[in-house]
Amino acid sequence: MAIERHAGLQQIVCDCGVSQKRSYQADEFDVMVADARADGWSIQRVAGEWTHTCPDCRESARAKPQGRLL
Repeated sequence: MAIERHAGLQQIVCDCGVSQKRSYQADEFDVMVADARADGWSIQRVAGEWTHTCPDCRESARAKPQGRLL
């Protein structure tokens, strides 16, 4: 889950290898994040680190049962 940069362009990439449909200029960071969220990506800060999760992985995480103490 990272933002990859190459040749002056950037895009968000999930751990599974899926990346955003388009690449963005460095000055379009806010647009890139807004587009990702509009496309169903989850972008959040967890334990001080930013996570970027694609829509498919996001849905898979929701479908997994959560452990409970009681």
